[in-house]
Amino acid sequence: MERLTFDPSGYKVKWGAESITLLAKEFALLQFLYRHRDRAFTRDQLLDRVWTMEFPVERTVDDHIYRLRKKLSPWTHIRINTVRGYGYSLTVGEPKSVMNPSVGDCEVNSSVRDIFKKYHLFGQGKSMLALATQQDILGFELDPFYVVYLKFIQGDIAWFLEADGLPLQTRLYWLLILYRGTNPEPEQILRYCEQAISRHVLSPEEHREMRILNILEVYADAGLEVEAMKRFAETRKTVEEDGLSGFVMPVAIMEIYVYVLAGELEEADKVAERLARLLKDMPYLREIGRFRIVQGLLDLARGRGKEAEQKFDEGLDVLEMSLNVPLRIISLCQILRYIDRKHPGLDMQHKYALLYDSSDEELGLSKYKKEMEAVIGRALSLL
Repeated sequence: MERLTFDPSGYKVKWGAESITLLAKEFALLQFLYRHRDRAFTRDQLLDRVWTMEFPVERTVDDHIYRLRKKLSPWTHIRINTVRGYGYSLTVGEPKSVMNPSVGDCEVNSSVRDIFKKYHLFGQGKSMLALATQQDILGFELDPFYVVYLKFIQGDIAWFLEADGLPLQTRLYWLLILYRGTNPEPEQILRYCEQAISRHVLSPEEHREMRILNILEVYADAGLEVEAMKRFAETRKTVEEDGLSGFVMPVAIMEIYVYVLAGELEEADKVAERLARLLKDMPYLREIGRFRIVQGLLDLARGRGKEAEQKFDEGLDVLEMSLNVPLRIISLCQILRYIDRKHPGLDMQHKYALLYDSSDEELGLSKYKKEMEAVIGRALSLL
């Protein structure tokens, strides 16, 4: 399903190729209801959340709901419902449309799939999402993998928890990555990852990626940097033997991260120099963003706080531009954890904590954490 996108600069709301311009409070009210769709709120609750530090009357909510309904009327699949005797809720359904004949054309779908693969390689998440939202207009069928992947890069935790039509095995890998963004105890996520590997519950490709890449950062987070470094040789061998060219830069970023946490700064420098050369020829957004983050950690390890903060900001901005919400959240967790362990009390710590809290509120990281643990635990015990 497509998503509403919100542009606060012009108070515009977009669905696919269509957009609607709202007034400031209409925009804020719709954004709040959309973030908490399928949940009912009283008028007082809406006043507290949307009209903070103001003193309007209950009628204000009713007036804004009335105007929103009129402006949203072309989008019949978006409904603001009156909950009798209580308040309002927002629900989103699938828009009705006539299927284009090209949807069933193999050549069209193959060409679009190739475009998605290129965008994926380049780390252009926003480009992928923009193309996906034009699915009905352009007339193609979205590859099942990218249906899931687009939900992942948007950090749509609720979707992964509630997608009962999707097998647990298909959801597990993505939930493990999303769970890292809830800033759990490193030992907890390490147990999950080790169980997923030892029980062979992931697909072959996911199993390999978890084993040679993802779990190594988790080892380092848990204070087991030496264990992670012992596995570098196996990772490099697998990348070379399996022809995993797309893993070369992510593996280098992982190695820099582990080396920094281990205090092996000269080794981190060597990998960073090699990665910088690769990025000149392959300037992929996802890798550029993550490289800036680990470069910032390397600067901070050497006491260069100003340079570190600049690189952190650049990295987070690029990850936001590329639309990779999980990597951005994980990066914030890594920054905060490193500062807390090595340089507690730095001024920048408060800034990044606020950024994390904002993401927490928007994505429901704390809200869904226990439910994620329950689903992951069930998946690991059943599969």
